[in-house]
Amino acid sequence: MTRFTALSCCSVLAVIMATPALAADAAPAAAKTDVSTSTGTEGTDVRQIVVTAERNRAATDAPTKASILETQPESLITHKFIEQSTPESGDYTTIVSIAPSVNSFGANGGGVGDVGSATMRGFQDGQFNITYDGIAFGDANDTTHHPAAFFPSSTIGTAVVDRGPGAAGDMGQANFGGALHLFSPVVSDSFGVSQKVTFGTFNTESFVTTLQTGAIKELGGAKLLVSGDFRSSDGQLNNMGGIGRNFLAKLVVPIGNDITLTAFSSINHIRYNQTDNTSGTILGFGITPQQQAAYGINFALNTDPTDEHFVGYNYVTKNTSFNYLNLKWDAGHGITVEDHLYYYYYDNQTVSAQSAADLLNPPTSGPNVGTSYYSPDGGTTFTSDIAGYLKQNKYDTYGNILRVNADLGIGTLRAGGLYEHSNATRYIYNYDFTNNTPDTSGTYGTAPGSNVEYYEPSSWNQYQLFADFEWRPLHNLTITPGIKQLHFTRNVDNAQEYIAVPASGNNPGGNTLVTQNGSRTYSKTMWFITANYRVQPNWSFYAQAATGFLVPPVKTVAAVANGTVSPTAPQTTTTYQIGSVYTAGNLTLDGDFYHIDANNVLVASKHSGCFCYLNTGQGRYYGWEAQGAYHLGYGFTAFANGSINIARDIGNGVDYTNSPKRTAAFGLIYDDHHFQASVSDKIIGPQLASDGATFLNSYATVDASVSYDLGRVKFKLAGFNLSNKRPPIDFDGTFSVYQVGRQIQGTIQVKY
Repeated sequence: MTRFTALSCCSVLAVIMATPALAADAAPAAAKTDVSTSTGTEGTDVRQIVVTAERNRAATDAPTKASILETQPESLITHKFIEQSTPESGDYTTIVSIAPSVNSFGANGGGVGDVGSATMRGFQDGQFNITYDGIAFGDANDTTHHPAAFFPSSTIGTAVVDRGPGAAGDMGQANFGGALHLFSPVVSDSFGVSQKVTFGTFNTESFVTTLQTGAIKELGGAKLLVSGDFRSSDGQLNNMGGIGRNFLAKLVVPIGNDITLTAFSSINHIRYNQTDNTSGTILGFGITPQQQAAYGINFALNTDPTDEHFVGYNYVTKNTSFNYLNLKWDAGHGITVEDHLYYYYYDNQTVSAQSAADLLNPPTSGPNVGTSYYSPDGGTTFTSDIAGYLKQNKYDTYGNILRVNADLGIGTLRAGGLYEHSNATRYIYNYDFTNNTPDTSGTYGTAPGSNVEYYEPSSWNQYQLFADFEWRPLHNLTITPGIKQLHFTRNVDNAQEYIAVPASGNNPGGNTLVTQNGSRTYSKTMWFITANYRVQPNWSFYAQAATGFLVPPVKTVAAVANGTVSPTAPQTTTTYQIGSVYTAGNLTLDGDFYHIDANNVLVASKHSGCFCYLNTGQGRYYGWEAQGAYHLGYGFTAFANGSINIARDIGNGVDYTNSPKRTAAFGLIYDDHHFQASVSDKIIGPQLASDGATFLNSYATVDASVSYDLGRVKFKLAGFNLSNKRPPIDFDGTFSVYQVGRQIQGTIQVKY
């Protein structure tokens, strides 16, 4: 625990003890609806989603549930479940893991570093949108995400897993495979201060401080939430520890009776040790069979500066911020206007050795004495210095979303649009870490005389325009057709890329550095139609047919010379799905069937020694999903969900990698006001590993938690992967990645 963290915690506790006047009349606040008033990407208030999903006790306690009004399969995960049953040191991947068709996994534990990811229906990260308070965010070079870089779990009040392309007003570059919608914590009308302290396995520490000012009468009812999240962990893997710091502020200001202004800012900093260059696995690192046999399953880094696994040669520092202003105006006569102005920033500075596959200890005799074990030619010669590189991925993105809704009696007309701009700079520069000088040998993916592996300055502009009409021909029937136009232009200016020229005739071949300038424009008109029919007030059927789109990555512009195929062919999907939601008495239940055709599916590949993308043509995704819960009485609720998922490359007749064939979860929740407990078992079915040849077996993860709330003080004990199973979750032909082992966390929360 750092001195700064300790002082922060003590300061907050001092405030709690020193403010009796503010709280003299305030008993512990009554339970409030645990949702933000922010809208989702379709412009729907998430409060409405929760109200229509939690229609009985079973639905209230269920970890995942659906709304009776939904028009595509969804799983709502409320703050109550996040607080009780997910790791205090987690992120969005640990929150959404309970949902059907979702595979969420980690390899290090402790909640530091980007060592977790999530897939949905076989779609990989980057093939579906992730939004926060209605704003889709992601990398500027492609649409992938970094779970630990922006939003730790303390900044997430509610999550909605949308398994589908959404409505026409669903903004983002990747509604190709659905969306994960994250919502910030609610700003309370009541004053309150909370201090959480968590200690756990792998020397994990987490300190979350939260202050709610409550509605301030003198400021017209304005209210403010501020929080700080400080965490650190050694992690389970050797010498792969790190720290995380997050500061959040959310201000809600009523302006008269009809206008509300919300200002939000989140600033995040993480630093952790991790090798960066085994990117063939889904998480970007792993362990070889030789390393595992010699050092055990947790081998990663060491503290020997003469070895390329040295922690001083393998670390990542990331600084991010996420900010927005949201203005909502009820103009009367059934017309509402919402404007969302936002800006987010990402700065990744990585230092990594060139190799992670070698054994420890340099030779102590012979011609290679004192050298690294890194062998650029596979074992005949060894480098005399530590070869490494510096990597940067840095971007800033800003945009605006405008929505106008008009209730016309027989239906609601919704229209609006998005404009967004981003600037980015990415590079890898090779360095000799022993001498701390640029490495211009041309050995490690560069041309002779240069240490540039790639240098990619880029920018893009996009706009999206949409309109749909929620037609209500009957009081229990809604039909919503919609249309969206997307226009996206990506520019690359003076990018430097090396190309590997094969030997032929008198040409010995080798690496050549080329300068790339290019621009690609993608334009697509997408259509949507959904319907929801309520047979009874508590039973509905829905259907959806919609198109989706995925903007190609920057490499398809910057690395055309490397062999990228069809750089201007955008990836598209056409989705058809039907489902039903039923909730009555002690039961809530919903299920669906989906069929998705994908075209121009791009797959990252090594081609002639260069990184590029190959267009594999058509893909198909289809399957069944269900989730339900039953309130047993006496505070107990049983739940279960499951899915059968097929994700297949039609052209090659094989499954896509890292796509589980099925998922399942079941468990029991107990809630008796002061005493709460939960136990769950999540099962991930077999899947094809990254090498495209190895099938990984099914595995299960058992989690449990128990808490007791005394009013001012709450105690919680939670365990994750209680059986301590460590199955392989990926293999790229060289490196294996294993599921993180058992984690136990104890939390004390003081509230005032």
